[in-house]
Amino acid sequence: NKLDDPLITAIVDGTLRNHGTRLSVLNLRKTCIGAVAGEALARLLRSNHSLEVLDVRNNPELAAAGTALATALRENAETRMRNLHLGNTGLGPAAGEALAVLLRSNRSLEWLDLDRNTQLGDAAGAALAGALRENAETRLQYLSLQNCGLGPNAGEGFAVLLRSNRSLEWVNMAHNTLLGDAAGAALAGALQENGETRLQTLILLNCGLGPTAGEGFAALLRSSCSLEVLILGQNLQLGDTAGAALAEA
Repeated sequence: NKLDDPLITAIVDGTLRNHGTRLSVLNLRKTCIGAVAGEALARLLRSNHSLEVLDVRNNPELAAAGTALATALRENAETRMRNLHLGNTGLGPAAGEALAVLLRSNRSLEWLDLDRNTQLGDAAGAALAGALRENAETRLQYLSLQNCGLGPNAGEGFAVLLRSNRSLEWVNMAHNTLLGDAAGAALAGALQENGETRLQTLILLNCGLGPTAGEGFAALLRSSCSLEVLILGQNLQLGDTAGAALAEA
């Protein structure tokens, strides 16, 4: 559905004026909204106490409003937002840093989807990981960062996070081709060290992993771990020896 910014702004501002609203789910996926609607959504999120799910995926013109949305959620101490879907909304490093500031203190989010924000970048990815590590009360269970331009710094940051995290159950970092072999090995080692991890699904499809990461994940699988799904496909440098080690694990 193609909805213009003024229409969405009117809908959102109407919700904002209705202090008794019970609206808990707002789906604006692929509606061609942009910066004006994004700012209206930010005004809503700054004070709303009912919304639990916001889905604005596949609206690449929202890019300029990404920082405002994250800041609004951070300023709302009574937010109930559990699921936030921001996939393919044109977010870049500034929005990534704002989301990191949000995650440093947020206690409501359980699901965060940032897929296909290709300009998010390595530094912002590392900041997100660091923020989650600092937040001992995070409830985040599902984190998707597919094709977000993550590299070795983000990979190492998430390894440090996974060494102690007890909330994440599902992590998708697929198609971050610059993540690399060393970061992959660090992720495997971190999970092996964390006896209280709840991670069930880890997706590292096409992440530039090589034999060191492969051996690391084989060692992880040999130990008692929580993983139920591990996806390492399209890592063309993984190699025969690491494949055999994974099979034998």
